[in-house]
Amino acid sequence: MEFNSSTIMAVVFGMFLLLLFMVLAVVIFRAALRKPAHGGAPLIPAEDGHFEVVGKRVSCSHCHGTSFVAKDILLNTWLLSLLRIDWLDSSATVLACEKCGQLTWFAQDD
Repeated sequence: MEFNSSTIMAVVFGMFLLLLFMVLAVVIFRAALRKPAHGGAPLIPAEDGHFEVVGKRVSCSHCHGTSFVAKDILLNTWLLSLLRIDWLDSSATVLACEKCGQLTWFAQDD
């Protein structure tokens, strides 16, 4: 049996595509089944933009303000961003101080 260059190129390209799909499947399944790294303390919103963690009111380390705005932020990784499946990445809650704007990050379980 004789192989010409187009047959060899087709086999190499097919093997490359198979490897790419296998890596993509492993990344997706690993990210989907991943458990959070730690059981973060619950971030409890109180009245008027105040928050509590472990029974203590959160205060800004810069201006000592106690009023915050909460946002959920996606913690992107380069590989999932490259594959355009960023939604599989973990997220964190960020509190922005209403007085000075300093950000305070909290990682927590859903």
